[in-house]
Amino acid sequence: MPRSYPREVAEGVFALGGWWGALAYLAIGAETLLIDTGVARVAGAIQRAIQKTGVSPSAIDQIVLTHYDYDHSGSAAQLARDLDAPIAIHAADAVLVSNPSDCPGLRRLLYHRPVPQVLRWEAPEIATTLDEGDTVGDWQVLHTPGHTPGSMSLVRDDVGIVGDALVYMLGKLRPNVRHLSTDMAAQEASTRRLADTGLRTVLPGHYAPCTRPGAVEELRRRLAT
Repeated sequence: MPRSYPREVAEGVFALGGWWGALAYLAIGAETLLIDTGVARVAGAIQRAIQKTGVSPSAIDQIVLTHYDYDHSGSAAQLARDLDAPIAIHAADAVLVSNPSDCPGLRRLLYHRPVPQVLRWEAPEIATTLDEGDTVGDWQVLHTPGHTPGSMSLVRDDVGIVGDALVYMLGKLRPNVRHLSTDMAAQEASTRRLADTGLRTVLPGHYAPCTRPGAVEELRRRLAT
């Protein structure tokens, strides 16, 4: 499978590229969505990647963040200004955008000063908060917490954009690493939920998009043993 970006990974869905290993996606449908925004100072690179898909960056209706982490929200504030696009995030992570060091567990150490300043992270202004069962364009919101309290996935038909709820690594879909979880029990429940959804294409926030149809069923079987 080619590794070049941007590339279409599902009908109307493009993987734009990875910044610090964090993938951003463009989803075209009832609304045109930019999903996750990489680290700080890559807004220009993301806009150039969007243009390469044949879509004008000005066509973006909303920026949707799967969760609040630096490597997914880093360029959100700049892109919101450049594209005049509102930002949406799950309600449970919206409260952490302005106070990221309030996150549960050891991960809060990643958000104490001077880390945000060193990474040049700018807290984005959230226009819309989302929750389980909401829709964004033609995507349904699933609350898949664990990695962060407000981690969420977007599902359309048999395609899921899952943020850091899962990773695709060495040819297998896997749960994310334990040491980055804010709630391990919730993360395990979210992993099982996604494994039971019947998805055929899973688009995680790291490593690579998973377009191999049998990968979800393999994950489900591994979890059952």
